[in-house]
Formats: sequence, structure tokens, C-alpha cells
Amino acid sequence: MNNRMPLKIALAGCGRVADKHLKALNYLTNNNKKHGQRAELIALIDPVPQARQRILSGYGFSRDNIQEYDCLEDMFETNVNDSHMKPDIVAITTPSSQHYTQAKQALENDCHVFIEKPIAMQLEHAQELRLLAEQNYKKIVVGHIYRYFPVIGLVAQDIAQGMFGKPLYGTVSVRWGHDQTYYDQATWRGTREHDGGAIMNQSIHALDLMHWLLGEPELISAKGAISTQIHRIESEDLGFGIFEFADDRWLMLEGTTNTEPARPEASFFVRLTQGDVKAGISSGRISFSVFDSNGKQLKNRYIRREIFRRIKTEGFSYLLQMGNPHTAIYIDLIDSISNDRQPLADVVSGINSLKLVLALYQDAGVSYNH
Repeated sequence: MNNRMPLKIALAGCGRVADKHLKALNYLTNNNKKHGQRAELIALIDPVPQARQRILSGYGFSRDNIQEYDCLEDMFETNVNDSHMKPDIVAITTPSSQHYTQAKQALENDCHVFIEKPIAMQLEHAQELRLLAEQNYKKIVVGHIYRYFPVIGLVAQDIAQGMFGKPLYGTVSVRWGHDQTYYDQATWRGTREHDGGAIMNQSIHALDLMHWLLGEPELISAKGAISTQIHRIESEDLGFGIFEFADDRWLMLEGTTNTEPARPEASFFVRLTQGDVKAGISSGRISFSVFDSNGKQLKNRYIRREIFRRIKTEGFSYLLQMGNPHTAIYIDLIDSISNDRQPLADVVSGINSLKLVLALYQDAGVSYNH
């Protein structure tokens, strides 16, 4: 068993996304036969007391063990001389416009960072975070969840090793419907300054995954078109992009929130010279297929490899966690800290995906340089 002390986690933001973090932390807080206790939630940061209370009551956490703060500044000022209450990791689930400032505060206070997408809303801010992490010897993992879906990592590894030849092009559709009520929950939703639209908010995960599967080639050019068709928001609820990369690799994107909210879906296709990969998620259900150059379906082979790999590294208990990619992100981050390596969805992936979004917006005539 791993006898290292569990890493202390501070969760900044107690909204909807925080629930995925808490499910992961519940798993990592329990003693695991292979790894022991790997994480300990020590602080909740949110300006709304009711939001913090929802987590404390809904997830069975004790007020005696978890401190509550209105903002990160309060936490760091209160515990400046108390190493026991200083977090090792700050997880940021707040509105997108706050990511840069809060990640910077965490890094400057000697903490690693788990930051939900996007890493920042301006490229120079994302690059500053990368430099700051390097200077302070800290890790940043970005919440690009698709990289951590079951089987995807194995497929990406085989693509990178040339098993399917050269990547040629990819297509992706993100139809993640939201009604007006979703945007009316908070004044920042759907704004360009604080949130972004269907591309910045809903599609950036997919852009990251596709760029990764295509081999992370350098962006040559982007064509973009956006529209706000049916929602009363500042940002777009529909967008399209065509990306040209180095080595004659291409990507096409459709992203929208105009579809039925009860049936969110995303679909992916990558064509390679010696095979193709299809994947999709619809109403929470994941599907995929992998064909080699002879038209042979490799799906079952990958499923077996994934199950055996997870049992070997985590034990049978992890199989119930495979539907929550945030658990895999935390495991990756903790391991990257322990072994001094970069996590799978590292700061560079955050920068690259942001570049694609901003290039699409720029061609569509929208500036995010506030």
C-alpha cells in the first residue's frame, strides 16, 4: 500500500461542476488497497454560503474537517502560517473569467492547479500561467474530460505510435442543448467576458480531443462562423470551424446549444491512412468503434485492454468510477505530482485548445482581448 500522506484539496466554486469533483474526491478519500488515501478535501471557497452548505450536507462532509471561505485570498491569508491547512491542490470550477486570476493566486501560493476549461479566456493569460507553473515547479491539469474517457487514451497511444498510419482529418459535432433557463440562472452565463458561447464553453473539450488524436499539429489557419439563433445571450449558440494544420491535416467542427437539452450529444470521427476511429456520447452513454486498414473492428480488444489496465492499476473498485472522468483526472494529477511528470491534459493542451477557439472567433469577427 502507498503510505504517502494524502494531498490536501481546496475546491474553489461550489456550483454544478463541483459535484463531479466531489464524486472523485469521495473515491480518492477512501483507503484503497493499492494506493491508500490519496486526497483530502480541506476547504470550500464560494461567495455564496448556501452553495457551500449544499456540498457539506449533500456529500456528508463534516464542518469540523473542512474550512469555508468566500474567496481564495481569505484562505491564503488565514492560513499563511498554518501548513496543515494549506492546500496542495486548488481545484477551480468557477466561471471562466475567474480561471486565470484564481489559478495565478494558487500557483503564487505554491499550489498545484486543477482548472476546468478553458484554462483562461485570453491567450496571454494562459501562457503566463504556464510560465508561472514552470517557475514554481507546479503542475496544471486542465479539465479536458474527453482525454480521460475509457479507451480513448489507449487509442491515442496507438495512433501516436503509428499503428493506424498518418492522421488525415477529423470531424466533430457538439450538440449540447441548453434552454433559456440555463442561461438565466446567472448573469454571467452566455456573456463573452465571463463565459463564452457554444464554442468557448461547450466545444473546447472536443477541440482538445480532436487536436490530440490528430497528433497535436501546428495550426496553420482557421475559418469560423458563429450565430446567436434562439437564445437571449451575448455569445453564440451556434458555431462552425474549419482548421488547417501542418502536414496537411484538417478538422471540421459544429458546435451548438440549440438542440434538445434532454439529449446532449457529441460525435467524433478521425480518418487515418490505415484505419478510422469513431466515438460518441449521447445522453451520458459512450459508444466507439476502431477499424484497422483491413476493416477489422478492434472495439472489443480495446475494451478488454482498458478493463485489465484499470484493474491492474486501481483494482476492481475503480470500475464503478469509469463513468466519471474527473476521477481519472485527479488520479493522473496526483501521479504526475508524485512522479514529477506532466499530466495528460497539461497546461500545453489548455493553451492549444484555447488557440483553436480564439482563431475561430477571430475569423468570425469576434475578439476576446478584453
